[in-house]
This record gives sequence, structure tokens and C-alpha cells, in this order.
Amino acid sequence: MLDPWGAYIEQLDIPPLASGPLDGLRFAAKDLFDVAGHPTRAGNPVFAERWGIPSRHAWAVEALLRAGARLVAKTHTHELAYGMTGINPHFGTPRNPRVPEGIPGGSSSGSAVAVAAGLVPLALGSDTGGSVRIPASFCGILGFRPTHGLIPLDGVVPLAPSFDTVGLLARDPELLDRAARVLLPPLNTPPLKGLLLVREGLEVSTPEAQQAVLDLLPFFERLGCRIEEVHLDLEAIREVQRILQGTQAWGIHEDWINRVHPPLGEDVAHLLKLAQALSSGEIGRAMIEALKLRKELQPPSTCIYLLPATPSSAPPLVRLRSSEEALAFRQQTLSLTCVASMGGLPAVAAPSLQEPPVGIQLVGPRGSDLSLLELVQRYMSHLQHS
Repeated sequence: MLDPWGAYIEQLDIPPLASGPLDGLRFAAKDLFDVAGHPTRAGNPVFAERWGIPSRHAWAVEALLRAGARLVAKTHTHELAYGMTGINPHFGTPRNPRVPEGIPGGSSSGSAVAVAAGLVPLALGSDTGGSVRIPASFCGILGFRPTHGLIPLDGVVPLAPSFDTVGLLARDPELLDRAARVLLPPLNTPPLKGLLLVREGLEVSTPEAQQAVLDLLPFFERLGCRIEEVHLDLEAIREVQRILQGTQAWGIHEDWINRVHPPLGEDVAHLLKLAQALSSGEIGRAMIEALKLRKELQPPSTCIYLLPATPSSAPPLVRLRSSEEALAFRQQTLSLTCVASMGGLPAVAAPSLQEPPVGIQLVGPRGSDLSLLELVQRYMSHLQHS
């Protein structure tokens, strides 16, 4: 299969394990997910030696195969899934099909590019701090992060288990819903009828990203949703996540890094160095604050947060090659994605009418995943007729 966009690190042909709701579907999986008999590289040239060749598929891969889907490729990832640009100095950076000079976004870069380019209709990614939602926004597709803990992470390379989730990327909202139902346990939640517009989310974003969100308000009004503006201290939420995500990432990789001294990209090495320097006091205070935030960020049972998925469309790749630029981009973007990640909440990044692409982000209460996906289907139908 031709891959002119550089989305794939390895092409495969793993047939379905059974017949089911995904019969005839081809999908790809981020190279963070185990595929039996194939190396899991996690975006690093020597990581597979540490991980070993898997003897079984990751839980999510096997679930899709048992639902009738065929696995055709493993996709590129930002190194160790610890980055939001998708730039990988070891294996190369997938090309954004919608913004030729722009980054694809990460860390699920190859999965988003494969879907946006039409190579596959569905791809598995992971979302810790926004790794599905960010590339979905930049590539003009749908990215789904489930409620934390609902989809098993067996056979997926961890980054920060308190935040790690299995994610999905697709262009078709009906397919996204169908695939999510294969992976999620049975859920029964009421329709989502309240909209909480996060003012600070607009303030950290460009006029184009702001407009993508504001253009949605008439649609929600026609649905009969009540719209309320809320205020969240996004900078404080982001800082708690930065500390806890960093300390977990360092804890997972510390022994391997100290023993093997693997080659690491400049940006990932910088993030791990910052994490290594965190004090026990900083970590302890962040843990206490995280317990409060997890309660405070839970919206009412029928309400969703609305904010941009990313602060802008995809920035030029050349601008983000330095670790300083990448870190500034990371902080600004995490301010938008941290609400769902810190709260353990389900979220969907969905396209808007803006060009170049910049997505909107809908964040629901814990366990509202299917109601959220149903709402996204209605939104996408509205978008197609706009």
C-alpha cells in the first residue's frame, strides 16, 4: 500500500479474528500498541530491545480484530508518546495532509495522518495529555479520548498511567461511535443538554480558534441547550498535570535510561530532565491538588465543557524544531487539553468550518462517552449541511 504521507512505520496484514460490527474495516494502530510477533518501538530506535517482541496483541487491537476489522499498519508516534508536535528525529515526521507546511500534531501523529489522508478509515491512538485530540484538530478529523480507565490499556506502552487512555481517530462520526462501542463497556447516560463555555479557553487561543467555538453556539441553541459561561484556572490545572505526568513518565523510563542511555530527541530529553528535577514537595502538593481537581472538574451530569481543541491551526514544522519553541507550544496547548486529562473526562476533538483546520473540543462528565459521541454525530451532520 502506498504511503506518501509517511504515516506508517510498518505495514501489516493481520486478518480479523471473528466476524462482528466492524466487518470489512481496515484500521491502523499507533506503534505504542503491541501486535503479536512485531516490535513495539514507541518512537525510539532502541525501545523495542527493552520491550521485547510481544507474544500477544494489545487488548484494544484484539478487540477490534474480534469485531471483524483487519489491521493493516502500525503508525508513527512522537517519541515515547511524550510530545505534542509529532516531530520524530529518529524515524521522520508524518506530513499533515491538510496543512503541507504544518506539524501533524502528536503524539498520535501517524494515526491522525493515516485517517486524514484516507489511508484507513479508523486508527488507534493514545491520549495522555491530548495526544489524540491535538493531531485530530490539526488534521481536520475526529479524535476521541474516553473516560479514564474504561478501556483496558493492556499491551500499550505507558507514559503516565494516571492519565493514559486508549483513543480513536476517524473521519466518520458513525464509525467512531461504532468502534467506541466495541471497546467501551455498556454505558447508559442521559442526553447532554447543558453547554459550559470555558472563557479562559478562548483567551489562550487565536481568533480563528475562538471563532470555531463561537460558531457552534447557534447550533447548540437550536438543540435546546442552555449555554453558560464558566471560568476555570487552566494554567493551574495544566501545572498540576505537568508535574504528575512528568514524574510518572520519569518513573517509568528512569531505569532504562540510566542503564542503556538510549538516543533521545532534544524535546523528550528536555521534558524528562525537567521531570527528574521535580522535588518531593512539588509532587506531593500536586497530588493533593489533583484530588481536588478531579472532583471540581466533573461537570453536572447533563453538561459538557466547550473550548478549542488546540489554540491555533497547525503551526509550521520549522518553527517547532527547537526544544524551547516546542515547550512553549506544549504549555499553551496543554492549557486546553488538561481539563479532560486532569478530570479523567471523555472528550472529542471535532472539525470546524475554519481553514486551515482547527478543531473544537467537547468534554463530558465521566461515563458519558456514548452520549458525547451521539452529540458529535448530530454536530457533524450540522457541519456537513452548513
